[in-house]
Amino acid sequence: MSEELLAAVDLGSNSFRLLIGKLDGDQIVPVSTLREGVRLAGGLNEQSSLSDAKIEEARAALSRFRERLSAVSPQRIRAVATSTYRVAKNAKQLLSASEAALGVPIDVISGHEEARLIYVGCAHSLPWSENDRLIVDIGGGSTEFVIGRGYEPTTMESFLLGAVTLSQNFFPDGMVTAAAFRKADVYVRSRLEVMGAAYKRGWDIAYGSSGTVRALHEIVTENALGETISQDALTGLRDRIVEAGRMDRVVLQALKSARAPVLPGGLSILLGLMRELSIEAIEPADGALRLGALYDLLSRTKQGRTRASDTRGRTIERLQRRYDADIAQAARVSAMAQTLWASLGRSTADDTLDWSARLLEIGMAVAHEDYHRHSAYIVEHADLPGFSERERASMTQLVLGHTGSLKKLSRDEFDQEALERLLCIRIASIFAHGRTDFDTRCALESRSKGYAVSVEGSLSETRPLAAWLLEEECERWSKWGVELCLRPRS
Repeated sequence: MSEELLAAVDLGSNSFRLLIGKLDGDQIVPVSTLREGVRLAGGLNEQSSLSDAKIEEARAALSRFRERLSAVSPQRIRAVATSTYRVAKNAKQLLSASEAALGVPIDVISGHEEARLIYVGCAHSLPWSENDRLIVDIGGGSTEFVIGRGYEPTTMESFLLGAVTLSQNFFPDGMVTAAAFRKADVYVRSRLEVMGAAYKRGWDIAYGSSGTVRALHEIVTENALGETISQDALTGLRDRIVEAGRMDRVVLQALKSARAPVLPGGLSILLGLMRELSIEAIEPADGALRLGALYDLLSRTKQGRTRASDTRGRTIERLQRRYDADIAQAARVSAMAQTLWASLGRSTADDTLDWSARLLEIGMAVAHEDYHRHSAYIVEHADLPGFSERERASMTQLVLGHTGSLKKLSRDEFDQEALERLLCIRIASIFAHGRTDFDTRCALESRSKGYAVSVEGSLSETRPLAAWLLEEECERWSKWGVELCLRPRS
């Protein structure tokens, strides 16, 4: 495997895409690409369950991706999944089959995180600018809007407006009529009217990062409908399509057969958003989600990672400042939790433990009583740039479960790694309860039927409250089905 290569897999609702790149200075240069037109969103029924046939199609496509990825170290692959993986009722089944086929973990990301990565990818492919830029991405199941400067997004939105879903709902079986386009336009604009003034200021030019925008740009320019994507050009294209009556009768240069079934939905979204946001013209942008995922992956590797460069670290610091968290106390809990983690034989510090420890008390800004529930609610529902939904869920469980009864947690949701994280953060919170620095030396030991907390010296004499709290903790774990005992060590 080459240590020079990085790879990103983008599991969209319309297509799956793979990008392999290598680092050249501070830029990522594409080496290999692969696309599979899975059209995942097309397999959703009225109850939002994905058909078994589509899950199998996704699995087969990812098996082919896995072969192409054989030259890349698994630690240098980032796979991200978007709208359909978020909304499908049987998303767990889909995700499990997908991960087994691809051979690496897949991060299901929120709409805001998708928008952030799209902007990062596009910004690295566009000329540098410190002025505000608007980038839109029309996917199969959702559309993202991002305003940013330089490489940093500042404002993000995601709407459940997708080329696949709109085509199915308004243009079934490829039937295209003027009435259907009017209904689709009303639907799109009614959804977008809630967007803030930052988006509706009027734009001479915006950028589109999706395959829909690139396809429409090619069709518009190669059929002499305009030199770029404008409202007039798209209106002319719409009229040509309506004249044909059915998509299988449409004859246009650059219209690929695979794109035709979802073109009416994508066209409706693009024309509607240009009208609603007063956009004069849209130019296609390279990069998009998969390139953004690569740059994000690079910020997390040993080559590029610092707390300042990793978006997740900046997100945690922003939340601590916003909710006026006790930084020193968070550091105490994190340090002790990492010490306990290492005592279990873990060779590297655990990011999830650190992030969670730093967010344990943000809920105190709401109320001191049951603060851990308020903290968990914030973690579960706040915008967390850089984090996948899996990481968010892990942090929510740790923040909620770091104190009090364990009955509020489901034992079945904790594998061994998650259980040991919970042990570390709960015991660390006990030792740090005094909110002052301490030098108590302790360790966690894994035993055949559970765990033991070993502490140097006589804890009952030096820290009687901590000793009492630990004994109570052992009882709580026993009731939860995990043996935990306290023993002194010399």
